[in-house]
Amino acid sequence: MCGIFGYVGPRDPVPIIMGGLKSLEYRGYDSAGIAIVEDGKLQVRRSSGKLRNLEDLLSKLYGVRISPATSFRS
Repeated sequence: MCGIFGYVGPRDPVPIIMGGLKSLEYRGYDSAGIAIVEDGKLQVRRSSGKLRNLEDLLSKLYGVRISPATSFRS
């Protein structure tokens, strides 16, 4: 089973997508990933375990703490 969350728009996609993934976290997935277009190229980042592991990875790569900007409820 998987959950997919997407965003297309003018705002920074990372916090928005992370917020969407956070809303799916209760389902207990064993991994998470994010794909964004950056400088015309698809950038894919993924990690196993909790969503926190992906947040930590993105934080190391981009040098800032990634925190979801929006909380989504289905």
